[in-house]
Amino acid sequence: MVSGMSDRTRFDDARDEVEVPLFGGDVSDGLVRRGETVRRPRGPHSAAVEAYLLHLERVGFDRAPRFLGIDDDGREVVTFLPGEMGGRPPHAWATDEDLLVELGTWQRALHDASVDVVLPDGVAWPERVQFPEVPDVFDVPDVVGHNDVTIENALFVPAGDGPDGPRTLAGVVDFDLAGPTTRLLDVATTLRYWAPVSAPDARPVVLRDLDAGRRARILTEAYGLDRSERIALLDVLAQRFARSWYSMRHAAATLGGGWQRMWDDGVGDRIRDDEAWFAAERGGLVRELG
Repeated sequence: MVSGMSDRTRFDDARDEVEVPLFGGDVSDGLVRRGETVRRPRGPHSAAVEAYLLHLERVGFDRAPRFLGIDDDGREVVTFLPGEMGGRPPHAWATDEDLLVELGTWQRALHDASVDVVLPDGVAWPERVQFPEVPDVFDVPDVVGHNDVTIENALFVPAGDGPDGPRTLAGVVDFDLAGPTTRLLDVATTLRYWAPVSAPDARPVVLRDLDAGRRARILTEAYGLDRSERIALLDVLAQRFARSWYSMRHAAATLGGGWQRMWDDGVGDRIRDDEAWFAAERGGLVRELG
C-alpha cells in the first residue's frame, strides 16, 4: 500500500547547481538534470506516478528512479540514474540479444511488484480515453506498468572492456506514462521498440535486418510467458495497433508539445505502415512464438 506523500512534498535544494537539459525523448519537454537529480514539470498524472515510484521503493524494486519530492519551482524531483541510454538512433550494442533477456526479466519483476499499488486518498490515475471507432485493448487492468520501455528510456553500463563491448541493464527511466495496464499490453509495447514490431524500411539502420520474431520470443520467454500467452500477445498487438492511431491523434490535439510534433512529423502514417507490416507478417510471428 502507498501511504501519503507529505514527507516528500518539498525538496530542499541545498546546493546551487547548474541545470543541464536532458534530450532524447519525444514528449519530455522541460526535463533537466541538476546534480544527482532529474527535474520535470508536473501534470495531472504526476501525483499518481509519484505515488507509484514510492511504492516501488517500499517494496524494494531497484533499477528505477526514486521520487524525492517537489522543488521550489513546482517540479517533480527524482534520482538521476547513471548509465548510457540505448541511443537515438540506437547504438549497435543495443541490439545484443542478451539485453532482451535482461529487459524481459526487468519487466516481469516490475509487474510482480505492481499488482497491489494503492494510491493515497485524493490521488487517482487519469481516466483512460475511449475511442468509439475502436475497442479498448483491455477491460480490467492487472498491473501498473511503465508503458513506454523504449530504447531511449533504458540505461546500460559496460559489462566488459572497450567502447563497443557488452552492456548490462542499469535501469529504466521516464515513468511519465506509467499507469494501470495489463501484463501483455505492457510487454507488447516494449516489443514495438525492441523486436521491433515495425516495417523494416522505417526502422533505424541498426534494427532493419533484425529478426523480430526471434527477438520477441527471447524477450517473452525471459519474461515468463507460456505458449498460450505468447500467442495471445499477437492479438494484443493487433488491438494496440488499431487504437494507437486514434490515441496519438488525441494526444496531439489535447496535449500539444511533443505529441503534436510527432503527429506533424507523420507518426500517424508510420503507425498505419507498421500495422500493415504486422498483419502481413503475423503468420510468421505465430510460428516463432508458438
